[in-house]
Amino acid sequence: MSSTLVLFLLFLTTFVWGVGFPISKIGIEYVPPFTYAFIRFFITSVLFMIIVSRRQKHIMRNLKQHFIGLSVMGLSGITAYNFFYLYSLKLTLASNSVLIAAFNPIITTIIASIFLKEKINVYMWTGIVVSFFGVLIIISEGSLYAILHLSFNTGDLFMLAATILWAIYSVAGKKLINSIGHSQSVALSTLLGTIYLIPFIFLEGGNKNILSYPLAAWGSILYMAFLATFFAYSAWYKGVEYFGASKTSIFVNLVPVFGVLASSLILKEKISLIVILGGVLVIAGVIITNKTKESLYSRHRRAAKGA
Repeated sequence: MSSTLVLFLLFLTTFVWGVGFPISKIGIEYVPPFTYAFIRFFITSVLFMIIVSRRQKHIMRNLKQHFIGLSVMGLSGITAYNFFYLYSLKLTLASNSVLIAAFNPIITTIIASIFLKEKINVYMWTGIVVSFFGVLIIISEGSLYAILHLSFNTGDLFMLAATILWAIYSVAGKKLINSIGHSQSVALSTLLGTIYLIPFIFLEGGNKNILSYPLAAWGSILYMAFLATFFAYSAWYKGVEYFGASKTSIFVNLVPVFGVLASSLILKEKISLIVILGGVLVIAGVIITNKTKESLYSRHRRAAKGA
């Protein structure tokens, strides 16, 4: 797979995730968060396991051998992440959530540099800074006062926790990708994360009225299951495999851009010129980051060949 195609998949992934903000917010108006997450990931787990079991071998052996690492992925990226993410949508403003989520590349970079020894070059740091300022402009609408006086409530803290969990998920996944590949890593961790959600469904009582959910709720769940999870998670880890966790994480900053555009169309929110400027900066930051002379993936391949 060429680097151009991987970059396109990452852009498409962030678009799907951005649209997922208003889509999932609509869904949790009718469905309790844990139940929403479980149905979404149950569907995805079935799809992942069907595909992986047909194409690859030693699935159960890898599940047993890498159970702890896969559990870390499942708990961080599926179970815990969705708890904090979905409840944050109920408890705080969308603008606060997106601003806090913009810290993800920084957190991922720090974690990856510590545990994966990934080097951060000038292009990557410059891209992170430029795109992060773009996100700040989008969320604050160009108001320095709004940035300096941002206050955090419970929902804000939940989104911060979700952001940290996603960074852990990305870095933990990179380690397992080197051992069993991205397909099995995503499929098995999603399966485990879904299983770990089961007890919480009964605690919130979401299992009692599943058949009564309206069409809008099921449309939201199916979008998140097939596009925001089945497609997007696979594409995301292809990016992590190709470019590394730090470089791939910069694409997360595109999610607020697409989220604002989607919210305008779906929720009828107005978009100002300053928000458009912020979007341009975010995209520019991603382009700068990918000006790196060669991908980490290419370096590892040449090193493995003894070049």
